[in-house]
Amino acid sequence: MAAEYYRLSKDKVAELFERARADYDVVAKTRDANGNLVYGRPVSFDDVAFVDEQPPMSAKAFALPQTEALVRYERENDKIRAEGPEAPTRDILIFGVNMCDATAFDIIDRVFRWDYLDDPYLGRRAQTTQFALACASIQQDCFCDRISYDEDGVDAVAYDLEGSYLIKVQTEKGRTLVERYKDLFATEDGDAESSIKAFKEKAGTAKKEPMLESAKPALEKAFEHADWEILASTCIGCGVCTYVCPTCHCFDIQDEGGSSRGRRLRVWDHCTGRTFTAMAAEQPRDRQYKRYRQRLLHKFWYYPERFGPLLCTGCGRCITHCPVKINIRELVEYFGGLKDTPPGGARHGK
Repeated sequence: MAAEYYRLSKDKVAELFERARADYDVVAKTRDANGNLVYGRPVSFDDVAFVDEQPPMSAKAFALPQTEALVRYERENDKIRAEGPEAPTRDILIFGVNMCDATAFDIIDRVFRWDYLDDPYLGRRAQTTQFALACASIQQDCFCDRISYDEDGVDAVAYDLEGSYLIKVQTEKGRTLVERYKDLFATEDGDAESSIKAFKEKAGTAKKEPMLESAKPALEKAFEHADWEILASTCIGCGVCTYVCPTCHCFDIQDEGGSSRGRRLRVWDHCTGRTFTAMAAEQPRDRQYKRYRQRLLHKFWYYPERFGPLLCTGCGRCITHCPVKINIRELVEYFGGLKDTPPGGARHGK
């Protein structure tokens, strides 16, 4: 659909949240007991943090749970009863989600509807509406300005323009949200796209060259580069980068229980782990640098070769929360030929 533009007064954001709770299972940013920002289910707007600050964890768990029972079974005598995953009973509204998290869903979608339709995941996505809040300034370690991710799939986006929010509606689900509470919104009559462009330039999120997509041809030739071992061996395989990432989607299947009852679980996994891809005969990625190389090349070569966009929205969480301070952007720039000097200074080898 063609984009539509509205205005939402800042003093009506709380009312929008409260009224939406009658029609949606509303997810929003809130603070935990230690004051940390998290995506949760606040019971009132008083508990909502309607800010563009980025939580450590992304919003992907609301479509791809960290642990999910794909099937439960129970046996009684000769009868076996099996149940599939529980579907959401209500539509979900992610209220104030960061753009890097909102755009990540479309990237993951391509995997789960590729050669097999993953009904649990796709069912939750079909029931989810995104009301995104655009960042008014660049986030810590963020490099979203260097990645051309597609924003068109985000249902509705709010841009903070002083006394009100400019709302850009881009999908039918976004239109439904506005129509339900249309008395809160006013039609935007000005040049909305010029206002959005000015907002992004001021925020520092406007796209800057060279884009990281341009690194792919050189990355394809850098697989055996000697500096992988030097620059990526500091990875300790903790998996933090994948757990905080909004686009990482690798999972493991685990069975629990016995002959009488049990369940099959899907749980998040990470490609930097020592046992990831390990087989009975061998572990093909037998060194830690090879496992980190797999993560980087998956995001900036393998995935885009098959699906188009990068497997990354540039949120920078993997940099911020890495305990050994590996900077994926700097490594892409170096191995992708966008910079001649490797992170840390001198060239090591080719």
